[in-house]
Amino acid sequence: MSHYLKYFATVYLTLVLLVGILIYVFNLGVILLIPALIFSAFFSARYFVKKELRLPTQEEKSKLVWGSTIIAMTFEFVLLFIVIWLHPQADEIYRAISYAGRGPNSFLVAAAIALHALLFHIAYNGYARYSLAKRTGLEREQD
Repeated sequence: MSHYLKYFATVYLTLVLLVGILIYVFNLGVILLIPALIFSAFFSARYFVKKELRLPTQEEKSKLVWGSTIIAMTFEFVLLFIVIWLHPQADEIYRAISYAGRGPNSFLVAAAIALHALLFHIAYNGYARYSLAKRTGLEREQD
C-alpha cells in the first residue's frame, strides 16, 4: 500500500505546488486547491485499479483512505502554516485563531478530516468501481 500512498503524495504535492504558484501569480483564492485534491484522489484510485486490475479489499481501502487523508492533511497544514507565517499581518491572524478557542478550531479540523475521508472513500469505492468497469469494458471490446 505504501507504493500507492507515495504515488498519491507525489501527484498531490505536484498539483498543490503548481496551483499554489498560479494562486500566487494571479492572486487567486486558495479554494482552487480543492480540485487538486479531488483530481489526485480520483487519479490515485484509477492508478490502483490499473495496476491491480481489481478493486481494493476492505483492509486495503481502509489503509488507502486514511493514509491519503493523513498525507493530504499534513500537506495542507504545512502549506497553511507557511501562508500564515509569510502573511504581513501574521500576529493578527495568530490572535484571531487564539481568540476563537479550542472548541471551534477542533470542530473545523474534525470536519476537514471527515470531508477528506469521505472524498477518498468515494474515490476508492465509487470511482474505482467505475474505472474497473470501464477498463474491463475496453478489454472486452478489444477481444
